[in-house]
Amino acid sequence: MGSKTISATDPTRVVIIGTGWTGLAAAKTYLQIRPDISLTVIDEDSSVGGVWSASRVYPGLIADSCAAIFDYSDFEMNVELGLDKWGDLSAAKVHEYLEIYVDKFDLRSRCKLNTKCTRIGRSKSSVNQKTWTIDFETRYTTQGTVKGSLHDIHSPTFEGPVIHSKDIGTRHVQLTSKETNRVTVVGGNKSAVDTVSLCVMAGKEVDWVIRKEGYGPGALLEARTLGIHAGAFKNMRASAVMFPNIFATSGFWYWFFHSGKSKLGTWILNWLLGQISDSAMKEYERNENTMMISPDMKDLFWSNSGISVFHDNAFLDMVADGNLIHIHRASVSKLSKEHAHLSDGQILPCDAAVFATGWKMNQAGIFDPDLLPNLGLPIPTEHQRPHDARHWNELDEISESYVRKLFPKLVHPPPEVVRYDKKHSRSATTTPFRLFRNIVPPNLAARGDQSLIILGLLINTNVPTYAEVSSLWGVAYLENLPFCPATTKTLTDVSEMEKDISLLQAYGNLRY
Repeated sequence: MGSKTISATDPTRVVIIGTGWTGLAAAKTYLQIRPDISLTVIDEDSSVGGVWSASRVYPGLIADSCAAIFDYSDFEMNVELGLDKWGDLSAAKVHEYLEIYVDKFDLRSRCKLNTKCTRIGRSKSSVNQKTWTIDFETRYTTQGTVKGSLHDIHSPTFEGPVIHSKDIGTRHVQLTSKETNRVTVVGGNKSAVDTVSLCVMAGKEVDWVIRKEGYGPGALLEARTLGIHAGAFKNMRASAVMFPNIFATSGFWYWFFHSGKSKLGTWILNWLLGQISDSAMKEYERNENTMMISPDMKDLFWSNSGISVFHDNAFLDMVADGNLIHIHRASVSKLSKEHAHLSDGQILPCDAAVFATGWKMNQAGIFDPDLLPNLGLPIPTEHQRPHDARHWNELDEISESYVRKLFPKLVHPPPEVVRYDKKHSRSATTTPFRLFRNIVPPNLAARGDQSLIILGLLINTNVPTYAEVSSLWGVAYLENLPFCPATTKTLTDVSEMEKDISLLQAYGNLRY
């Protein structure tokens, strides 16, 4: 393992961290706009792809989306790989597609893999104060870290492998080997579903442990309805108008469905959303076993748990059957020699344990701590300066009032939603990301320091499309290309950017 520092004193040098959808889109976009740029893309993995890298995919893993809507706009996946555009899409094919994309747009020589960024700080150069230094380690071996503290439950006497779902791509053989008969899988969302499916398809017995705390199991939706892939429905313009959108607050469909001014529109919207939730919940009504993985919040509009799809009814059939899949609503308190101990007192035979328990966003962790407040990145709430806290509280109150007027539906959630949120709500331990357009640190922008953007924070179901659009916007900002007059003016005014940031934050808080 080696350690080096990049000193980005050359203003034409660009470093991108990450080779997932967003990192690759940003690299390709930058090179199209500035072919002469000195550009390096860093990733700690041994291949490109981010969550779709070679080390993250494994046999039987299927993407929730299909080729028709899970590709870049100028590089059609179904054409390049000869796939059925509405067929099931294997994770291996997603990785293959991204590898071809890298070669197609000549990014391979610019990617520095097996390289982990460990620190980002300001350059001390007296010549150019708008540059950065990046420390990195090479020949780094990726290992997953369980959210929370695995060491609180992992007893050194346990004889089997303990794996985070992030590492199944490189360790799935341990789960499907002849030596493994019974696996404990902890978690309730997509990665847990995928892990359970992997194990039972290999004939293993699985104890699926979903804690009672938190938001409960994620919703499982059928990949196809009436033979039509869910992606086709999602891709219809009509589906977009059904849901509130802070960027679409004018026009007929906003007025009809979301303004609260049309009783007919409000009734139709609530009926449609109710039909979607009721249809999804019926899948769980097979028996007691399937009800145990039913989302705690039955109304999908208000659900805070994740949503994933199942591509084969055989999965729910096996849950209902209960022979290979055993559901437990509890937590794992410890692992002993050959057992998993649950919080409800059960002791389960266990040859291997998989924790599909999520990840903490840690972009802020690589920046020098004293830079964080000025960059709009999260800091512990107790470290926030009192006047900053008051300032943002005042902004957020104004923004929340405005959002409530725009979307009356968000003001009065059903009583069961209020009870659910009250039960599961937790106080924030850090401040939120406070970036203009979820990309730009406002304090840097206002003083003309266009040297840093952060992409990929906004999570939605159209990852490749958002990666392309946000990359184009971000690169235009870095290169000082012309925006519309209103945006150009806003980028010079911290207070205006903060109002915009607060508005999006208030909408997110009320909606999700």
